[in-house]
Amino acid sequence: MLDGLERVGFKLDFGEDNTGWQFKYLTRGGGYYFNVGCSDLIVKGDIALKQFADLDTFTAAGAEMKDGETIAADLVVLATGYKRQEELVRKLFGETVAARVGTIWGFGEAQELRNMYTRTGQRGLWLIAGGLAQCRIGSKHLALQIKAIEEGLLPR
Repeated sequence: MLDGLERVGFKLDFGEDNTGWQFKYLTRGGGYYFNVGCSDLIVKGDIALKQFADLDTFTAAGAEMKDGETIAADLVVLATGYKRQEELVRKLFGETVAARVGTIWGFGEAQELRNMYTRTGQRGLWLIAGGLAQCRIGSKHLALQIKAIEEGLLPR
């Protein structure tokens, strides 16, 4: 499957230091894809793949590539990635709160996830994200921390 994807121009990424999707999951909460059938269609040629870096502009006729080719299309999907959680905090709560919270995901000095399933630098703001399995596990730890604060077992 991977060889077939590479043959048609799909850019593969095995994570930082080839650590794979699990490390992306732990450090970014995303940035990976599990094949549920689309990769098969790309390899077979049923779904065409072009690199965004090769695109010059969109026209009424379709996508105009830098080499002059115009590709007619019924649908164009731009798989552009996602923005980090910090951007969402900034958008929702402003620059001051985003600065208090700091980096989200990845491992901090104590080798724990930064600002995820734990207190953040902004009092009363708790963050939870990831896949369903990760959220189910992490939410229990988060709930215990909040309960401990409410019961006076941890300082506010």
